[in-house]
Amino acid sequence: MRFSIIVLCALICLFVILTEARQKKVNRAASRSLAVRNGNKKQRSNVRQRNGNKPSAKSKNLKKRRPNAGKKKKKSKNLAKKNRRKSNSAKNRKAKVKSSSTSSSSIATLPLDFQQNFVRTTDNLRSEKAFLARRYGFGFAKTSGTARLKNTANMEYTCKLSIGTPKQRFTILPDTGSSNLWVTGPQCKSKACRKHMRYRPTKSSTYIEDGEEFEIEYESGALAGYLAIDTVSIAGLTVTNQTFAMSSKEPGSTFTTANFDGILGMGYKSISVDGVTPVVQNMCAQDVISPCRFAICMKGGGSSSRGGAIFFGNSSTSAYSGSNSYTYTPVTTKGYWQFTLQAVYVGSTKVSGSVQAIVDSGTSLMTAPTAIYKKINKILGCKETSSGECWMKCSTDVPDVTMVIGGTEFVLKGKKMMLKVKTSKGKTVCISVVTEVPDEPMILGDAFIRHFCTVFDFANNRIGFAATTYKT
Repeated sequence: MRFSIIVLCALICLFVILTEARQKKVNRAASRSLAVRNGNKKQRSNVRQRNGNKPSAKSKNLKKRRPNAGKKKKKSKNLAKKNRRKSNSAKNRKAKVKSSSTSSSSIATLPLDFQQNFVRTTDNLRSEKAFLARRYGFGFAKTSGTARLKNTANMEYTCKLSIGTPKQRFTILPDTGSSNLWVTGPQCKSKACRKHMRYRPTKSSTYIEDGEEFEIEYESGALAGYLAIDTVSIAGLTVTNQTFAMSSKEPGSTFTTANFDGILGMGYKSISVDGVTPVVQNMCAQDVISPCRFAICMKGGGSSSRGGAIFFGNSSTSAYSGSNSYTYTPVTTKGYWQFTLQAVYVGSTKVSGSVQAIVDSGTSLMTAPTAIYKKINKILGCKETSSGECWMKCSTDVPDVTMVIGGTEFVLKGKKMMLKVKTSKGKTVCISVVTEVPDEPMILGDAFIRHFCTVFDFANNRIGFAATTYKT
């Protein structure tokens, strides 16, 4: 048993010795092979060093047979260099783009095309605006405008208005004391109509026939006609499908002597004849103006350059009022522009407490109930006439009149309470700007607005009066 174990151990040792010897033999063979390869490389290197750059015999023979080969070789080298430069340039450009796009700052350089001699047109601009409006959900439409007023002898303030396509221009009277728009119609035979511009339905491509009969009566005149529908433009603003009236009768002398072709009502819809939506409310409904309000500034004097303006959609009237600061008071009845006038003073004498009043741009004077009218004229020192006027000498020293609105005092200088007129005999006299109306409300017409720019705010149902007066 012991002998068997000794034999097994001897065999194992012999196997290990043989294995190690074989591995050493393999390693020596590998080392010799590597040395041979290295030696061959060194030998070839030495050969190259000994030969240097000398051309071979074959090369010499070729050079003798081809004397122009050197020149051709030079050209070939130059061409190769040029190609390499182009190739390197292209590689550099690619490398730059790749480097830019993969840099830590994530900046990519991309070429932009530029069209030479490109002419920008209004169509380009409109297309771009339409694109921006669709993308960001807003519009570029004009939402405010200004109409210049012409003053005729401090009695009439007029401006321009257009109807139809193409536009037919009219001179109109802006009237906050009514709510309908009308102009002289094509079939009117009255004397007043013959003196004014007529609306021609057949010349407008946007005219729509309505045909409903229309009648309206003012304190100083009346007219009749028919309703029509068309596009209306004023102050650079356009309202589509606006209902208005074409006069067929303008009886009496009121409109015969007028310097306007029609009237633009600017009151609430509730006092509109036939329930027609007024122009300003349609401006608001069609988003033509924003916010929904307008302001009127009137200037004294007789020239058109000093007539004032109507501001649609804003109340930036500082050029006329000296300030954009207003005293606001709420509308008490949504028909006329009616509010509460808290008190009236002539000099230091209080002639009225709280009373209802209306701001009316279509009235040149001011009115007061009988009791207040008599108190005012007594202090002014004027003489009442049978025709309802109160005359005085233009040299009369007249005290100031103060009206309290929204807790603010608005002072009309005494001289502004007189209006110069000529009698039928050509004599110049002065009359009080206040005339008599038996009952409330009082009416503050142009004689008041001329000194205080007024804001008519549909959005908030309020009236604003400029806190600063201007000289006229």
